[in-house]
Order: sequence, then structure tokens, then C-alpha cells
Amino acid sequence: MLKLKSSFYLFSSILLRSFSFLVIKYSSMATGIQIYLLLCLAFVFIIARAFTWQKVLQITPLSIAYPFTSLVQVLILIYAVFLFNEQVEFHHILGIVVMLSGLLLISKG
Repeated sequence: MLKLKSSFYLFSSILLRSFSFLVIKYSSMATGIQIYLLLCLAFVFIIARAFTWQKVLQITPLSIAYPFTSLVQVLILIYAVFLFNEQVEFHHILGIVVMLSGLLLISKG
């Protein structure tokens, strides 16, 4: 079971990674100087995520921490639906259910 401190760093790392992908998506729709500003912001998220991930690895076994990075895909799907009005199909939902089931099994182990 994950402790509170390791959970905080782990989920911070997951959020930072998903934010970097989100900002990169926005930069693909931007024009002019906005592209570079958004890419710089994405880079800041990536660097912050690297430091947070290092902290995760100091206090959590890799075999426990790494599977939780699949939560990034769940967040990206949520962003896609609510921010970009993308359609979700059955196989997307099925994939999310399979991933979350695996995480539940790992977290109980």
C-alpha cells in the first residue's frame, strides 16, 4: 500500500506529466510566439516532473510506482473529452477499465 508521502509525489508526477502533454496539444493549435511560450511551459512541467519522479523513486519501489504512470492515459482521455470535445469509443473505456483493474490489483499487493 502506498504511504501518504509517496502517494503525494507519485500523483504530482502523474499530473505534471499529463499537464506537459496538455500544453503540447495546445501549442499545436497556437500561432506565432504562443507556440514557443507554450512549449517553454511544457518544458517546465517536464523538468518539474523529472524532479518529482526522482523523489518517488527514492521512497517507493519501482515495481509499485511505475504501473501508476498509466494513469496519465486516463487523464489524457479526460482532457480530450472535456477540453477538446473528442469522442470516446467503447474500446477506450474498456482499456481504461483494464488499466484501473491492474492498478487496483497492484495497490492491494
